[in-house]
Amino acid sequence: MNSQSILKVSEVFDSIQGEGSYAGTPCIFLRLATCNLKCAWCDTKYTWDWENYDIDKEIKEFSVYEIAKKITLSNKTHVVITGGEPLLQQANLVSLLRLIKSKRGKESNPNVYFIEIETNGTVIPTKEIMDLVDQWNISPKTSNSHNKQKGINLEQLYEKSLSFYKYLQNASFKFVIDKSEDLVEIDQILKKYNLPKEQVILMPQGATKESILEKSRWITNYAKKNNFAFSTRLHVLLWDNQRGK
Repeated sequence: MNSQSILKVSEVFDSIQGEGSYAGTPCIFLRLATCNLKCAWCDTKYTWDWENYDIDKEIKEFSVYEIAKKITLSNKTHVVITGGEPLLQQANLVSLLRLIKSKRGKESNPNVYFIEIETNGTVIPTKEIMDLVDQWNISPKTSNSHNKQKGINLEQLYEKSLSFYKYLQNASFKFVIDKSEDLVEIDQILKKYNLPKEQVILMPQGATKESILEKSRWITNYAKKNNFAFSTRLHVLLWDNQRGK
């Protein structure tokens, strides 16, 4: 392991998982900085939008040993690694996960730490990191993210990556929905890439409690009718869009 393995970090904090298959689970979040997309509604622009945020204030560099110490000093054993886009740093992230996974618990449960990675699904993970991750939360972006207007070709990025991710048994595909027309596009994506419907989760876009609740009503109706899983955003319902929550 490279003793100089460094990760660019936005923040580390204790909370609950607010979205997806493990919503409600107490966890420690590691939010990594930088992203390869520019989603218009992104609620963590402070990890990548250097036109509006000060990169020197927002990015902190830590060795994997320093981060592993922060995580193991917490009483949480469920670790959520998010961003930004964490797989942009996957080489050094492997070093961190190996350190964390090396911490042993009781004989009945030697592998104490459960690792979730939240990714936009544009970067294909290496075999090394796949062996260390327990749950992949893949959030493919649709046209409502307005990446196209920023010169980013989502279709080109997803052509290879989603064809890879669809075979992972420990993955969910979480789609952010803003308007009803998004549902048509999502249906097209599912058919184009043959994504497993039983692993798809529909989630409302929104940074306020009111927005989440309003969209949840019609999205849940659609989910029930079409046999999709639904996820709210617990952290937004509880704390709106506060950082570190």
